[in-house]
Amino acid sequence: MKLTGNEILITGGTSGIGLALATNLLEKGNQVVVLGRRQDKLAAVQVQHPKLLTFQADVGQPESLQPLLTWLPAHLPKLNMVINSAGIMQPHDLLDPHLTLTALTADIQINLMGTIAVDQLLLPQLLAQEEAMIVNVSSGLAYLSSAPHPTYSASKAGVHMFTSALREQLTYADKNQVHVLELVPPLVSETGLQSGDLAGSFGNMKLADLVEVTLKGMAQNKPRINAGAAKILQKMEQIMPNQAEKMIAKDSLKQFFPEGL
Repeated sequence: MKLTGNEILITGGTSGIGLALATNLLEKGNQVVVLGRRQDKLAAVQVQHPKLLTFQADVGQPESLQPLLTWLPAHLPKLNMVINSAGIMQPHDLLDPHLTLTALTADIQINLMGTIAVDQLLLPQLLAQEEAMIVNVSSGLAYLSSAPHPTYSASKAGVHMFTSALREQLTYADKNQVHVLELVPPLVSETGLQSGDLAGSFGNMKLADLVEVTLKGMAQNKPRINAGAAKILQKMEQIMPNQAEKMIAKDSLKQFFPEGL
């Protein structure tokens, strides 16, 4: 797929991977709207990048997305690319009796349900285009669970499965003009998704390198981009899943719960 002259919506576009992709695609001559929850962050991004469009909505609250259906025809009438990058990652002590279900499932609501909601809402618009693309961002932790982040891993595994199912349904319906790509990043400490100093951690990938790999894969219509150490995590899941998860858990649980559970 060509990466110029497109009309693109990016969720989670005020920071991290979403913002990095937004600014790079804007420079390539695309029209880009970034969607985010907080108006102050959207305003700050627009000050830095005046050519970016912004839209306030919370993918974790599907009803807030409905105004897009009337906003898009006036601003991006030929929307042909959606990148689902909105996400959160929270550690949870599953043994904590005070842990609420709302807190526990927030990652699922935003990461998985938000992705599903955006794809479902905008798929008719994408199907009407000569060529279109959906990019859903999962994680290397969709392959191997992170013990401190049980619902983050569950949400990204769900994104992985949903993306594959969406791709196959479009193929079965002979709607191959809509390319469906799963971006599987490793740890990218620059995004600040996880707390703490993780720059020296295993598999940490520079954000600029991730963007470069992603844009290359998009141009090639790849179904899946296992970026950096995500390739290793996928291989470990295939050949030694139990041992790998125990190894990851041993270090990560001590990092996030140093006083125990």
